[in-house]
Amino acid sequence: MTRPTSIRLRFTLLYGAALVATVVLFSAGVYFFVQKILIGQIDNHLRKDMSTITEYLRRDPAGLKKLAQFGSIHYFRVQDNTKILLTSDEWLEDELEQFITPENTNPAPHSISTPDKRRFRILNRQEQEGRSSFLITVAHEEGSYRRTLNTLALIILLIMPVSIAGSLAVGYLIAGRVLAPVSAITRRAEAITADNLSERLPVDDSHDELNRLAVVFNQTFARLEESFEQLRRFTADASHELRTPLTAIRSIGETALRQSPGSFDYPETIGSILEETDRLAQTVEALLLLSRADSQALAKEPLEVGELLADVVEFLSVLAEEKEQKLQFVHTTRLTIDADSCVLRRAFLNLLDNAIKYSPPQSAITISLYRTPQNDACLDFSDSGPGIPDDEKEQVFNRFYRLDSGRSRQKGGTGLGLAIAKAAVEAHGGTITLLDAPGGGTIFRITFPAI
Repeated sequence: MTRPTSIRLRFTLLYGAALVATVVLFSAGVYFFVQKILIGQIDNHLRKDMSTITEYLRRDPAGLKKLAQFGSIHYFRVQDNTKILLTSDEWLEDELEQFITPENTNPAPHSISTPDKRRFRILNRQEQEGRSSFLITVAHEEGSYRRTLNTLALIILLIMPVSIAGSLAVGYLIAGRVLAPVSAITRRAEAITADNLSERLPVDDSHDELNRLAVVFNQTFARLEESFEQLRRFTADASHELRTPLTAIRSIGETALRQSPGSFDYPETIGSILEETDRLAQTVEALLLLSRADSQALAKEPLEVGELLADVVEFLSVLAEEKEQKLQFVHTTRLTIDADSCVLRRAFLNLLDNAIKYSPPQSAITISLYRTPQNDACLDFSDSGPGIPDDEKEQVFNRFYRLDSGRSRQKGGTGLGLAIAKAAVEAHGGTITLLDAPGGGTIFRITFPAI
């Protein structure tokens, strides 16, 4: 059986099922409550009749005959042991004696049924008068009681479908009113595409679930818009970065073709082509590394970060020596994390390479590994370079972003080094921030939360 696809219809059916169950239980409760009240009234009537007959038997036995013939008690009999002393005229007329069996002489009120579908309520009582023992039986016809119950059942059966149908219609209308904002949100969301991600869903001042849903959707659209904008910028920047060396290679080749064979300098031309090709390869490699970090496709295994840093420092020490820079690694703790050593190594290489490039000769560069009072592990890459202006600190981690002063293409950068470092650190659960060094320069601080 297929489920209804409309939430409004499902809501109405669930509402209808709950309503039917409620109405059925309520109707059954009313029916049995009225039945109990009516039975109670008959039983009270039987007890009053029993008391009246008992009083006559004690005080005026002769008056019982008049009661049997002309009294208000229609069905009763008095039995002395096994002999019937007195029976009312109605008892004889309806031949109730044949339905009185030993099983029907219990003292609790109970019902019997005659072959003609008539039902009587019976009450027995054993009375002791002197040496005689009497069994008094009174009865009351249940016809009016049954008619009342049947009328009530008929009313319930007639009202129930009407009330359920009316309630379902009201429930369907209510569901439509309740789900109207969902339909509005759906129509508005369907109209939002990649070309108009700046559009937002309507939000009011209420704090209900639908309003919170619209807020969440708007936050999602904002993140999508930001992602699309970053993708557009990245695509444009990547195209520009890849086009530049390709254009240079083409230009060098066309120039070489126009020159005469005797004036053509093959080594210089090939060297220029190889230089541009190397720059192109670096850009492609950086883009692939960024894609790997963004997709979290990392081959992680336990890694001692201090050992990796020591290896990076030793690897780049030659560059520092060329500029007579003092390169030192200070660590006061050990840090072992699950990491992709290749990706994390590239991040450290980029940070240290930047520090060496943009620090003046004979300056000091320090890499520190320590723990904070909160037991977080921190890595500081401190240099003595020109520093970074405050208004550009948030942008230096953007892909293909270069500062105007001192960090240009002539230094061999692709504008992806810090972006790779940030992506790699965040892929390993860390954060990277840019701070000003106390004596000038910058500090790139990587923080890994305490585990």
